[in-house]
Amino acid sequence: MELSAIILAGGTGRRMGMRNKALLKWGAETFIRRQIQECRKITDEIVVVSNDESFCAQLRSGEGVVAVPDRIPGEGPLAGLDAGFFAVSRPNVWLVACDQPMASADAALCLFRRMCREQTDAAIPELEGRLQPLHAIYGKHAAEMAAQLLRQGERRMRALLDRIRWSKVDDAEFLRLGIATSFAQDVDTPADYERLCRHPAPDIMERIMDATQERGDGDD
Repeated sequence: MELSAIILAGGTGRRMGMRNKALLKWGAETFIRRQIQECRKITDEIVVVSNDESFCAQLRSGEGVVAVPDRIPGEGPLAGLDAGFFAVSRPNVWLVACDQPMASADAALCLFRRMCREQTDAAIPELEGRLQPLHAIYGKHAAEMAAQLLRQGERRMRALLDRIRWSKVDDAEFLRLGIATSFAQDVDTPADYERLCRHPAPDIMERIMDATQERGDGDD
């Protein structure tokens, strides 16, 4: 499959009290590790974009992924898309923000297929009426346009969408395929994180289900 993954981890975490959101834990795993594991379901080329060199070094040694800084620091997700695309070898990418602990490979495949079928430059989810450009698929032309916009001093992702052809995939399509629409839910603040942690993480749920199954088997 001609698809790579880019995880954006370059934010300052200002609303999270200057914490690196990629290293927040949900259950036993950090957000970034969860996302890397999810990305590996559909691609073996994963690039993490971060301007924290110690964090990048940790990822390179511990997770075996490519980690790069922004080519144009301080310009937000558009610059992250540009830096990530510069580092990948394939013409299409799944872009994910590091504060989305429920990022979904199934959702990414749905988006990728829609983009290929409609021959557009990107495929963007629209969930509850809101576009989610940070859990989306982008092609090479979108990357070229992002670089051009950055040279012009533009940093808004919306500006990119205004200049490329993109496909929209809404809630109904994901739900029809059995994909929960929580995949783009982000964690921006301590309150968001507290709400997330009230719910068992997928790995915890799996252990609970396994333990329940074992008890059931023992009763036979």
